[in-house]
Amino acid sequence: MPRLILLFFFSAAVTWVLSRLLLRGHNSGAIIKDELLATQKEKEGTPVVGGIAFGLSTLVVGLFDSALSDPIIFIPLVTMLIFGLIGFADDRAKAHSASSDGLASLTKLALQIAGAVVVLFLLSRSGYADPTISLFGLTLNLRWGYYPFALCYLLFFVNAVNITDGLDNLAAGSSIPLLLLIILITIKRGLVPSTALLGAVSVFLIFNAHPARYFMGDAGSHVLGAYIAIHALLLKAELMILFAGGLFLVELATSLIQIISIRRFGRKIFTIAPLHHAYEMKGVGERTIVRRFILASWVCGALSLIILW
Repeated sequence: MPRLILLFFFSAAVTWVLSRLLLRGHNSGAIIKDELLATQKEKEGTPVVGGIAFGLSTLVVGLFDSALSDPIIFIPLVTMLIFGLIGFADDRAKAHSASSDGLASLTKLALQIAGAVVVLFLLSRSGYADPTISLFGLTLNLRWGYYPFALCYLLFFVNAVNITDGLDNLAAGSSIPLLLLIILITIKRGLVPSTALLGAVSVFLIFNAHPARYFMGDAGSHVLGAYIAIHALLLKAELMILFAGGLFLVELATSLIQIISIRRFGRKIFTIAPLHHAYEMKGVGERTIVRRFILASWVCGALSLIILW
């Protein structure tokens, strides 16, 4: 317990210091898409350094963790580093673009797949790789299909959190129930948990509260999504974490449905996607949307405990 408290507060303190330094030294900010200018014009120019702050803080603190050699600690840190760098590359591409477009979609996907392959190689060498999936009391052995499944699982969470990151505190606030659930599951399994990312994200929420002083960017959303997914795989809690992340699933689904509908039928299902922007366009206040979505994430987390614990 003392270790977990130290990790939380040490990571929170480092994030606070890094946040202040990054805000003081930034020289570029977010570019708002044309279709969102009506509701988010005032956000233009907001620094995109929050993900660097909480991601780097977690990595630095993790290096001093007494349990660093344990795969349950080491592999998530490596995963965060890999996907954080991919997200950072996308953020830099956006910063040097005249629009809000970053890396080309296929380039970004290729980097994510390559990163996932490296992470899954580490997983296979750790002794934690288990090709079975527990589904409501039934055990499915995926055999050779486990690694394609694990790769898709990683990509799902990385991109789902990325898509959810569109309003102040939305993605990070919705991630808190999942981070707490990961800690609970780790303790239940008799393994070594970490509170470093939880402490870092808690401070990020202060700086990202409406009106946000900075955004997490793709660097932050990639870190959060990858961290959640790799823990689900390591802990054999894929279904529980997926259920708890129901909000992220809905957000990604609305975007995919919109894309498919436009390309296949030439029309939109939603005014705009993902879902939080659709509510925004209908005149629902940003803070109201964020509060309701975060509450939905807590409900999903609670239900996953009740149904699947």
